[in-house]
Amino acid sequence: MTARNIHVMGVDPGGTTGWYLVTIDRHSMFHDEPPGILEYDWGEFEGPEEQQATEIARLVREIQGTDYKSGPAVICEGWYQDPGFKSTDPEALSPVRIGAMLSLLRYQGLFADATLTFQDRSIAFQAWTDERLRRKGLWVEGSDHIRAASRHALTGLRRAKENPEFAKALWPYRALWIDDRWSGRVA
Repeated sequence: MTARNIHVMGVDPGGTTGWYLVTIDRHSMFHDEPPGILEYDWGEFEGPEEQQATEIARLVREIQGTDYKSGPAVICEGWYQDPGFKSTDPEALSPVRIGAMLSLLRYQGLFADATLTFQDRSIAFQAWTDERLRRKGLWVEGSDHIRAASRHALTGLRRAKENPEFAKALWPYRALWIDDRWSGRVA
């Protein structure tokens, strides 16, 4: 049986890695039901980069659980170095290393049926400002890392709702798509 819900998990990798999980009814993505978030959760990972990447992969498998072929869409911040950035601190490249480890773990099959997509930071921060997060009741007090991850998850959802091909890339299992019909509504 096809899963009723689908998940998107935003990841803000680095020395402290924030994650933010959003669950929606798949019919609101792939059919004509109204959009809406059913539940959300968040947290942080700290410690060695390898440990963080391994813990993210474990969390992804837990989120999928027994929902065959309907793993979460993981939207990770793609880190791009500003040419004017003159730091030699190796910590500045931590997001790149964690992103690479996540790619390897997915390649090795340790991401269950999840997809992994990298998204430019600027897209997420323009789409979901602090004010908009507060207005929608999605603001998480305290951690900048969790808020950045929430922006990536929510931006990924919006992009998927606006672009059927992007949605199908995030959740490639055909049974989720509901007879290839598309509602065209934007969350």
